[in-house]
Amino acid sequence: MKILICSDGMPAAESAVQLGGLFAGPLKAETTLLGIAEEHRDEQPLSEALEKEAQLLRAQNITLNIVLRTGEPVRQILDQTSKTLYELVVIGARQTGVSGHYWRSERTYEVIKAIQPPVLVAIGQCKDLRRFLVCTGGKEFMDKQYSSQGDWLRQLGLL
Repeated sequence: MKILICSDGMPAAESAVQLGGLFAGPLKAETTLLGIAEEHRDEQPLSEALEKEAQLLRAQNITLNIVLRTGEPVRQILDQTSKTLYELVVIGARQTGVSGHYWRSERTYEVIKAIQPPVLVAIGQCKDLRRFLVCTGGKEFMDKQYSSQGDWLRQLGLL
């Protein structure tokens, strides 16, 4: 299994790293930590934040690749997922409201719509895996495409 965890070095990204680690460790997944700096001047601080996030994952015996890119985040995530087939992409988001179409940021919604693999959105802190709500979009999306996701949910003891 391959997991992509996306980070911009902000606090919401730490949630994605924590949640991604809860999946990557037990699944012994090939894990990539993708850091995206929107401006070149942000590359050094992001690189430092990625190293701290990587230490959290390595402490859980997760082997990972670190990729640093610069540019528009949705485009960079789309490019990365087009080059490598990931079974799961984990992104962090800040909750922007409690109802409506964009209860998370519009950019988060753009990522979900733009890329092929399933996206796990981390909002807030998560220390362990207990309860899940899996949104699929209906039977036509579940049949063949998500049979492998059922496999890894069974490996985690969640199905």
